Amino acid sequence: MEATANDSETPVESRLAQLAAAVGPLRRVLAALAARWIETRGHERLCYARLSDYARERPGVSARQLQELARVGRALRDRPRLERALVANELPWSKVRLLVRVLEASQGDEETWIALARVLSTQRLERAVREHAGAAVAHDPEREPTTRLTVRCSPAVLEKWLIAREFAERVAGQRLRAADALELVAAEVFSAISIEPRFVDTPEAPFPREPLEDTDPEDEPRPCPRASARELPHAVASLAQGLDEADAFELDRRLCQAVHLEQTLDAAIAPLLRVVTAAEYEWTDCYQPLARYAPESLGMSARKARALIRLERASEVCPELRDAYRSGRLSWVKAHCLLPLLLLDVDGEHRPIWVSWAERVTVRRLERDVERALLLRAAHDRAWFRCKLDPERAQDPIPPEERQMCAHDVDPEATQALVFRVPLDVAALFRGVRETLRHGLERASDGPVYDGDVFDAILDGALLSWTLRDPRARRPDPVAERDGYRCAVPGCTSRCNHHDHHITYRSRGGSDAQDNRVLLCAFHHRRCLHAGLMRISGQAPDGLLFELGLRSARGPLAVYRSGDVLASPACGGVDAALEQAA
Repeated sequence: MEATANDSETPVESRLAQLAAAVGPLRRVLAALAARWIETRGHERLCYARLSDYARERPGVSARQLQELARVGRALRDRPRLERALVANELPWSKVRLLVRVLEASQGDEETWIALARVLSTQRLERAVREHAGAAVAHDPEREPTTRLTVRCSPAVLEKWLIAREFAERVAGQRLRAADALELVAAEVFSAISIEPRFVDTPEAPFPREPLEDTDPEDEPRPCPRASARELPHAVASLAQGLDEADAFELDRRLCQAVHLEQTLDAAIAPLLRVVTAAEYEWTDCYQPLARYAPESLGMSARKARALIRLERASEVCPELRDAYRSGRLSWVKAHCLLPLLLLDVDGEHRPIWVSWAERVTVRRLERDVERALLLRAAHDRAWFRCKLDPERAQDPIPPEERQMCAHDVDPEATQALVFRVPLDVAALFRGVRETLRHGLERASDGPVYDGDVFDAILDGALLSWTLRDPRARRPDPVAERDGYRCAVPGCTSRCNHHDHHITYRSRGGSDAQDNRVLLCAFHHRRCLHAGLMRISGQAPDGLLFELGLRSARGPLAVYRSGDVLASPACGGVDAALEQAA
């Protein structure tokens, strides 16, 4: 870090400001690309059922990020003054987002608001926007007050929670955040018991929220090979030309390249942020906390700035992460997914292996593998040592004899902390259910009952309700059971409207054997496979080959094999996008 601070005579704040000045033109191009992408529903042509699936797996951003970019991009088409202010770096992106929202809601004077934004801080501008636009801006479902809910439990209860979350997603028919899954679990138990009125408490004060412009770390785009700030305007000029004539594959190429360029700036900003946030750093003017400095001087949220610093710190213990991140082989989403595993206080021989594995699999697979590995490390030493150096074995079942012996490997007093950020009413529901069950357990045991034991009982209640089957009911489909009641196409998060597809069509002599059948969602079955946009070959479940985004002139967009693993590292990844861009 000292080398970074002393490699130039220019003050660190000035160098950060120079890098931040390149963000405006790049964000304008990103906004235009995102607007065109969403208008044309390009993700469907590339065989992604949902915008969120495409955003996470291809450019490495969230659907929310793309939608916000598109909203601003559409608004700037009719607001040239605001567009010029963004491109000329007169206003940071955080303020432009606020102005677009108020101008859409109230049709106010554009020049007046621009002048006001130049003199107000981001926080004061947000208050002014809310006061002027009223409910049209203030009422944002994504800004619902939340509180932090912490549950401590043993590794065994943590494993049960992962199972309950899986069943909650099957019940809901879609991928769920941890907080949403907790709400379903609490609601299921609530339907079977009556909460005692004295346990219905007033929720705690909401956890302090970030300003309006903040986004989650996984909402930010992905890294790419380095380029200097002076090169960016020339590099992005061609990306915005001829958008109306560009097809889905060309738009995808440009969008990925623009996101890569933005991550070039992030890779250069991160070490400098570590310098200015160090306790020993002496500011040129006056000290500014990160919560103020990031949005005002860099145009980014404080949350993103903290995420960049975490990633830079992790790179110190895992140089392979830094190389993969900066070269573009690893996306922002994947890098942050790996952090809990890479920052474990254990020997580091597993770190480069997991970084290499992350480059080869989808985000869907990586999230499950990291979550499973962390659980095994806490509860099953032998299984942890197997997957530590061989990530592909993270999902292997634990032999019964090892489960019986795991008590020798685990400290029974060790606890795992599950942290949820939930709406206030969900927190009140969960606490009411928890305290009602705790009261009943204490009467039965004549002693105190800890939070982990109560959470275990809550999970048992939900799982019992979701797994009881009527003996007279039809037995579950073995293909659906085998494929986990989810679409088998790599990266797809669909958990509803599933079809049983025959890999070799029955009209061509295909059998009904399970190795010739695979579970697909309706979108991938009807609108991709039978429309000629996708091809599946091989034998289920472990010998399948998925070719996504078929096109006549060139090869498929991406080729995966069973298990969400790229058939070759370059297929459908960052390397392919950069090769096309060159």
